[in-house]
Amino acid sequence: MPEADRVIAFLETLPIVSGLKAGEALELIEFQRQFIRGVYEPRDRDGNRLVRLAALSVARGNGKSALLSGLSLAHLLGPCSEAYGECYAAALDREQAGVLYNQARAYIEATPWMAARVNIRDWHKEIIDEDSQSRWRALTSDARKAHGLAPSFWIADEVAQWRSRELWDNLATGMGKRTSALGVTISTQAADDLHFFSEMLDAEPVPTVYTQLHAAPNECALDDREAWAAANPALGVFLNEDQFADAAARAKRSPSFQPSFRLLQLNQRIAAEGRFIEQLDWDANSEPFDATELEGQVCYGGLDLSSTRDLTALALYFPHAGKVLVWHWLPYDTIPARVDRDRVPYDRWVADGWAQATVGNARDDLAILMQLADIRSRYDVRGIAFDRWQIERLNKLLNDEGIDLPMTEFVPGFKSYAAAVDAFETALLTRKLQHNGNPLLRWQAGNVIVETDPAGNRKPTKAKSYDRIDGIVATIMACGAAAVDEGPQVYRGEGLMWI
Repeated sequence: MPEADRVIAFLETLPIVSGLKAGEALELIEFQRQFIRGVYEPRDRDGNRLVRLAALSVARGNGKSALLSGLSLAHLLGPCSEAYGECYAAALDREQAGVLYNQARAYIEATPWMAARVNIRDWHKEIIDEDSQSRWRALTSDARKAHGLAPSFWIADEVAQWRSRELWDNLATGMGKRTSALGVTISTQAADDLHFFSEMLDAEPVPTVYTQLHAAPNECALDDREAWAAANPALGVFLNEDQFADAAARAKRSPSFQPSFRLLQLNQRIAAEGRFIEQLDWDANSEPFDATELEGQVCYGGLDLSSTRDLTALALYFPHAGKVLVWHWLPYDTIPARVDRDRVPYDRWVADGWAQATVGNARDDLAILMQLADIRSRYDVRGIAFDRWQIERLNKLLNDEGIDLPMTEFVPGFKSYAAAVDAFETALLTRKLQHNGNPLLRWQAGNVIVETDPAGNRKPTKAKSYDRIDGIVATIMACGAAAVDEGPQVYRGEGLMWI
């Protein structure tokens, strides 16, 4: 019997352990069979399993934990087992890892022949098959002891929620120690394109990787039943359609619930909650334009200076054209560590011209000075808002070089940010914030969280945002400067400037 058929047959001997059908045998539905055949049927010339990594992306509630746990048992003591195998179940945290462990244990305890041959160690969330000496162990995504593992099979649950890919990489690279190792994940989509799970789903097809995506069309109506079915192949089978319809109706009534519903129930790639900028609104401003067309036009700036080793951003907003230009600087020597820490391709963004790498490992104020001088010569700059934090050295360089610019201090509090955030949001929603599809800015747009004071004033918060937002902060400051345009205030000469 081919391996795919043996895996299907094994899974369908497992008992349903909870719900209305508890005690009955598991019965796979078509999308699950499709996934198993896609993973286990392809063979190389020697007859070995070809697929090494597999991903199934489907909305919540479509039986992912039961399928993942069942596949792990197929490799621990079922048709895919091997002597001294290592099976790992990885999840976001200990609680979620416990869900996979409890599901696997429930299968075993309800199947006498399995229960007779394993040793279950609850404290370690570990199961040992006494016949083959293979072991099953739960891991969390922040595990630091995954180095040195040699998995024969591993599963990863809801990797879209993982902030770090370290465990994923350790498991994937450890597979090289086995001739036919396999890693499988089932998850909803991640909120953005830069997450490693999104990259896996979007990558060009290769024979050793199998991916299967079930998602609703991006701009579908919330009550579109065909869209429901596209993301939920178990709808009407073991996923209750009436309850799903109730959730869709709630999403229509409550705009704050809509992003979560679209991500988790429609499996669309969109931020679920808390973010200030909706991805669809941001992408609606992505139409490309030629930056040279803006030369000579009225504009307003925002300058968000970094600490010594961090990201610096300068934005120019052109209110009449409805366009924004943003420059980013980062120290060249910090790029490899930054790519590893933030898990985004700064190196590629620098190569593509979306950011500038400066010499050394610290902020280069001279590079910022040169850009400001170039801006003064190209555009009709009416005002540049700046946060006085870290401004002193740049002030001195501007003064020494005799570069006069209409600089205005921007106090980073609710009072200053309130009008600026409103102006930014208005420009965004009316499609007057064209950003030329800047991928670095798009990543930051998905990170922004805003705080609200008792009076309803809003400001972006770096402390609570999902990741870096420097370019968006600079753009908000630029929009604020345009909104309050009180005319240029140019200061020259010696001494303290721009106070």
